[in-house]
Amino acid sequence: MAVEVYHEPLCRRYYASRCSCAYFFFLLIALVGLILPFFLAYTNVPSFWLKTHTYREQPSITFQHKVLGTLQGTKKIRGIDRQMQIVFSSMTDVENLYGPELRVCNLQNIELDFNRDGVTDEFHFTALCPLAKGETILGASVATFFRTKLSSRARVDFDSLAIAEHRDGMGGGSLFVDGDYVLKQKWPFRAKGGYYLPYKRFPLLDPSDHKIKLQETLLPNIIFGYRNRNNTLDYQQTYKVWTPSPGVPDNHGAYAHFNLTMVLRVPQQDVLYTPTASEVLKDAWLKYLAIFVVVKYLLEFFASFVAYNQLVDTTMRVETPHEREGVKATSL
Repeated sequence: MAVEVYHEPLCRRYYASRCSCAYFFFLLIALVGLILPFFLAYTNVPSFWLKTHTYREQPSITFQHKVLGTLQGTKKIRGIDRQMQIVFSSMTDVENLYGPELRVCNLQNIELDFNRDGVTDEFHFTALCPLAKGETILGASVATFFRTKLSSRARVDFDSLAIAEHRDGMGGGSLFVDGDYVLKQKWPFRAKGGYYLPYKRFPLLDPSDHKIKLQETLLPNIIFGYRNRNNTLDYQQTYKVWTPSPGVPDNHGAYAHFNLTMVLRVPQQDVLYTPTASEVLKDAWLKYLAIFVVVKYLLEFFASFVAYNQLVDTTMRVETPHEREGVKATSL
């Protein structure tokens, strides 16, 4: 008893002259099969040509050891509360611009890399400022400066700013702020060529670039210039804890200090960039191919119905195994 070990389909072939209606009909079917998927993909998807794309990356953040902070509050002078401000900084050129408002504070910074991939995951910054007798702190703000680098798909290197602040009606002894450092983009990065330095000519509070003026050190002016950039990193203060001051002087008749702590976390985030020509063509081809498969199947079914029922004049020929090259038919 013979057993089937292999099978292959045989075709019905339809023939017509080049000047016949059947030839032009099937030529039209072929053109529709090529052109129709393009128009369907072009009109039905949000953007057939990919203009922007995103990927995930954790920015490489480096602390520049540039700090500018202020403490606002009151000071008792002859029993009357007077407004006062304390300024602290890690930059000598900035400190020289302030006189009696300047206060030497203990500044500390810790960088943590939990997964040991060479990219810092957290920054812990602490400013410990001594207070004189009768001084009460009602508000605090600090600006820290970083260097941000992206190197996976978009290659960009620019300086960034993180600001923590709080105001309270009750005198405080410490401020703890914990938040994320999040990328904000008004315009996509480019993804070709070497590293892009978009703000090299306009650095943030850079004493090495030129002689710093007092107006440049004011936080409103720094924030205004920073927000005018197309791409920034914003420090989102998720949690804030304001600890009231004890209200009791120490043995020397002065409050000990004000402690300002900022925890800055750097998560992975979406980076918007302009794709290269190869990415645009690949994405467009996939969109076209997805619709082409469906259109081709429907048109082949329609063409088979027209040819089999002889709706156009053709000559049908059924293929046999003997007509296949390299095939030798054997009777069982």
